[in-house]
Amino acid sequence: MCITYGEEAGIEIFILTHDDPYAEEPEKYIEDFNQTLPEGDRVILLIDMNDRFIWIQGYGLAETYIHSKRIDEIYETMKTPMADGNYFEAFEIYIKKSAAYMQDDTDLNWDHDYSAGSPQTGDVYYDYYGNESDNFNDLWTSWWFQLIVSLILAGSIVGMMAYHSSGKMTAGGYTYMDRNHSGLIGRRDQYLQTRVTKVRRPKENTTTSQGKGGGFNSSGFRGGVSSGGRSHSSGGGRF
Repeated sequence: MCITYGEEAGIEIFILTHDDPYAEEPEKYIEDFNQTLPEGDRVILLIDMNDRFIWIQGYGLAETYIHSKRIDEIYETMKTPMADGNYFEAFEIYIKKSAAYMQDDTDLNWDHDYSAGSPQTGDVYYDYYGNESDNFNDLWTSWWFQLIVSLILAGSIVGMMAYHSSGKMTAGGYTYMDRNHSGLIGRRDQYLQTRVTKVRRPKENTTTSQGKGGGFNSSGFRGGVSSGGRSHSSGGGRF
């Protein structure tokens, strides 16, 4: 079906799948696969069964016709069949819609001046990839968490040692007091000083920067440039 519809649309249509928990992130995985092929007009779908993730990229003419807005429409249509285990139906949607978009000249995205190379923190379609399974492990292995635990344990041990090593005070406030001749003879309050410390309030940072990583073009569609210099559209999410 990929070959039949791809030849009619003038592109190559690929479907990649894996269940490797140690595989590269989907964006990089597809870019590396495409780098093994000669440059061409193609659309590539990756199904990550380990993280239940769908990711699509369009190269060459497919970057123009299957831009990220249309990729979102493909993803939204196929994610329910994928979640239900109807994989053939989901793949059929991807293949037919990709081929149909290649013959649809409306709503084309001609601007491929992407500001960065791969998805960036803040992209709701991509930001949570792989995070659900790693957050708990990251907490226990983070250096700051281990430092806090070490300080708490060290403080508790030192406190217990100091408590047990110190002698108990047996003399009280009345031990050295002559109760027959004691009495309050006067009281005086004396003001000593006031100390005021001024701290400069930091200015709010109103600038934003995407930095390196994924990008959006001026039309708002996601995309990027691979390490080999090949630009592409991209999009997807969980199923």
